[in-house]
Amino acid sequence: MTHRSVFHRLGLCIAAGAALAVAPAFAHHSFNAYDMSKTETVSGTIKEFRWGAPHSSMVLIYLDKSGKEQTMSIVSGSPLMFSKQGFAPRDFHRGDKVTVTYHPNTSGGSGGALASMTLPDGKIYKDAEVAAAGGPNAPTPPPGPPAK
Repeated sequence: MTHRSVFHRLGLCIAAGAALAVAPAFAHHSFNAYDMSKTETVSGTIKEFRWGAPHSSMVLIYLDKSGKEQTMSIVSGSPLMFSKQGFAPRDFHRGDKVTVTYHPNTSGGSGGALASMTLPDGKIYKDAEVAAAGGPNAPTPPPGPPAK
């Protein structure tokens, strides 16, 4: 084996290893489970808010069209996305009345990917990770932290 072929094989092995290491990150950030061409809006009450990496999430209690109480799970951005807009875990409380705009699950089940959320004090969070994923109705991320 020549000196050149050893480096060539080593380079291919490094490239293959890097590709395998990066693939799960791309797969994780896929929004294929959500219909990014549609948005739905619902008002409800936060039952649970999970501030955590890689994504935060919430369980929302809302009334369906027949007036029956239902719950849905909404996946949202990373804690970093919330922090960049001036939000902290203390801003989300069980029992808070919120309005949520989201991209629905492609499966037809309730819930989806958060596009924006209006908190009781009027502060609005817009999910920049969802906006980056695209879709004609994806929200434009705000230029900076919201006014307090």
